[in-house]
Amino acid sequence: MSNNRFNRDGYLPVSPMRFMDPLSIFDEFRGGITDRFFENAFQGFAAKTDLYRKDGKIFVEAELPGVNPDDVDLHVYSDRITLSAEKKSETNDNSNDKSYFRSERSWGKIERVLSFPVEADPETAKASFKNGVLVVEVAEKSQDKAHKKLTISKD
Repeated sequence: MSNNRFNRDGYLPVSPMRFMDPLSIFDEFRGGITDRFFENAFQGFAAKTDLYRKDGKIFVEAELPGVNPDDVDLHVYSDRITLSAEKKSETNDNSNDKSYFRSERSWGKIERVLSFPVEADPETAKASFKNGVLVVEVAEKSQDKAHKKLTISKD
């Protein structure tokens, strides 16, 4: 074997700790080159979101940098919220004159559906948009606290 990474029997030496993660052996072959490519190239335009509860309300915060609020379509249901938005390309007719060295900016359409952990009241929903962050606030539906204790009959 001409490659000095292989032992004299032709096997790639692998430490016993390596077997804890069976896919980690592929790290030897990619050498870190593809890491940055996959991290950046396939991110595309995606709305990163936070979903949390505060003071009896459900909050959804979505990052939508470069999106015009008029290009956002938002629907709130009792069990979910649907969000679709479009970030338009900022290229113009003279874009053929450009010779890019690097282009990392993304554009396109995004659609997200987030399920609420509790039932919400869509009639109370409010939305605001500031600095590229969409904030949706919706009250939780109040649950009737009355209950009935059941006695199990024995036959």
